[in-house]
Amino acid sequence: MKLETGPLPPPVRGFRFAGVHGGLKPRGRRDLALVVADRPAVCAAVFTRNRAAAAPVLVGREHSAKGKAQAVVINSGNANAGTGEKGLRFARWSCRELGGRLSVEPGLVLPCSTGVIGVQLDRTPFARAISLAVDGLSRKGFGAAARAIMTSDAFPKWSHRVLDLDGSGVTVAAMAKGAGMIHPDMATMLAVVTTDARLSVKAARSILNAAVANSFNRISVDADTSTNDTVILLASGSAAGQPITDSSSPAYGAVAGAVAEVLDELARMIVRDGEGATKIVDIRVEGLDSDADARKVAGAVATSNLVKAAFAGADPNWGRIVAAIGNSGIDCRLELLAIDVDDVVLVRSGELVSEQARRTARKAMHADAFTLRVGLGRGPGAATVVTSDLTEAWVNFNS
Repeated sequence: MKLETGPLPPPVRGFRFAGVHGGLKPRGRRDLALVVADRPAVCAAVFTRNRAAAAPVLVGREHSAKGKAQAVVINSGNANAGTGEKGLRFARWSCRELGGRLSVEPGLVLPCSTGVIGVQLDRTPFARAISLAVDGLSRKGFGAAARAIMTSDAFPKWSHRVLDLDGSGVTVAAMAKGAGMIHPDMATMLAVVTTDARLSVKAARSILNAAVANSFNRISVDADTSTNDTVILLASGSAAGQPITDSSSPAYGAVAGAVAEVLDELARMIVRDGEGATKIVDIRVEGLDSDADARKVAGAVATSNLVKAAFAGADPNWGRIVAAIGNSGIDCRLELLAIDVDDVVLVRSGELVSEQARRTARKAMHADAFTLRVGLGRGPGAATVVTSDLTEAWVNFNS
């Protein structure tokens, strides 16, 4: 499966970036990233719902609550999770340390960490890494920052859009990391979105919540929700044009659409990079009373180890799909069940169409990306969850 990202985003007005090796990871690999706004930016953030949330998540929730932030510091190699009160003190110290270097209030710094759980961080190399990163801040440092946040990722992940809003250019650029421990809510993954759009806090939160709901909260690699998941949106307001205050503002739809698109692209990159994954599969469920019901069914299919193993082996074992549907907790009329693999009609009215259909579906499932469409014939509700296959390589990597 081809693993790559697109061209680097252009500079985003009002932001500088850095990614350095500060000694937190071995062999000279980048391990600390900074995203810094020229002045306090509008901020919206979404965090994991895992009840064992990491120390930086606890601090990030607190600091982002007021809707303003000026810097994000992200270390890789150590999650600062399962580290108790000492880890919490470290996260707060890191905000003070960076804030002091930048002359920024610590409450305007958002900390993020990713990597091994249950290991304390050391202040000495961390302070050195912060110093190096501050010295390396650049308008063109986006790529270095995106590489510095990687852990088990096979490739850096970024996406961007440039909008023309009544003659005024607006840029949306986002980076993410993630390959394992991917499951809603949210999909270990981190993402930072930067834009020069003139967003209010209300608009930023609305845009981010909607985009996350339809991207990172619609993917699953291994059914394990991380302790550290964080998505941050920072808006510098450096672009010209009218402020975007809420959904009634003329430019709201365009910016919301751009954010949604870049997060969807990043979410799919994360699934494609899933540890041991060889395939990315869209599970599309239609024909239930509500979208929420459809999402539960799609999630049950997407997280079934038996179904995911069948994907790995290109086995159109529709009985496993039926079992997963039955485990969803949603009342489904299986006598109306329809299943397609891409454009191959496999099941209709709850029965296999033919052995030839099974053979043709098997060929379709050898592709590194395909869509499994499930119809339940009962209502307008529909949802899509994106997942990967389950291979021996995943077990080897995580053992």
